[in-house]
Amino acid sequence: MLEKFLKSGFNKDTAIKLINSVLLLKSDQDSFATMDISVVDTQTGNVEFVKVGACPTFIKKKDRVEFINSISLPVGIIDNIDIDLCDKKLEDGDLLIMVTDGIIDSNKELSELWIKELLENTDIDNPQRLADVIIQESVDNTFGVAKDDMTVVVSKINQN
Repeated sequence: MLEKFLKSGFNKDTAIKLINSVLLLKSDQDSFATMDISVVDTQTGNVEFVKVGACPTFIKKKDRVEFINSISLPVGIIDNIDIDLCDKKLEDGDLLIMVTDGIIDSNKELSELWIKELLENTDIDNPQRLADVIIQESVDNTFGVAKDDMTVVVSKINQN
């Protein structure tokens, strides 16, 4: 739905508010969704994060790990939603890691901190390999049984 609104010319704020309204109209059943969007400008390395009720996004830099949090509720829960926007500059070699709540919640005690620690203590810079390691750690955290959707998207920034 978001993609169709954006392709039709709506700006991000309006599109997200329209989706929120549609989900609110389905009042006979719980209907809500998180939104986690990262828009990377491939010319400048700038990334715009649009987060609505979404899990943290991690940025693994050469010397540290940062994370972008959202404190807003998902769309479809309340009438007036907050949209968390954030801009960051990415550099050559940076890894952008987006995860679902199944990954975060696989270690409820440490929440997102276990992923931050894993990223700080690894030198893996291959996106697929890193995604595989995060998934495997998540499954191990839940004693080999995935209790929720576990999705990881890893992107690497390479300078031309």
